[in-house]
Amino acid sequence: MHRPYKSINEIPFDSPESEVIKRCGSPDRTGVNSIGLKELDYGESIYRFDSSGKFVEVTVNLEELALDFEVVQFGELEGYLTKNDVGIFNKFGFLVSPKFGLAFDPDHKHWVTFFRETKLEDWRNI
Repeated sequence: MHRPYKSINEIPFDSPESEVIKRCGSPDRTGVNSIGLKELDYGESIYRFDSSGKFVEVTVNLEELALDFEVVQFGELEGYLTKNDVGIFNKFGFLVSPKFGLAFDPDHKHWVTFFRETKLEDWRNI
């Protein structure tokens, strides 16, 4: 699996909430989303945590991202993923790429969600 997300602010998946706060500071807002993940909202990034407090997902405002050593503009992301991930699927308007561990809504620029591999089934079951 090719996963473009290694870290945002060098924070690996499964880190505790305290590690995100240590590295990013106090969030602008906190809350719980509709599927029960706790959120720390920093404006341009939203970190999400499972019920055990582990970091499992992040949504980031990105105009471009690196995938397989190529820089892909947000506007080209759908075409790139369709070409390079045979497992891509649509879930309520979100394109979900199992290969790259990301999801995004092409109509909501430039937000991209990166998720831990174990969260793929959650995306399938939404």
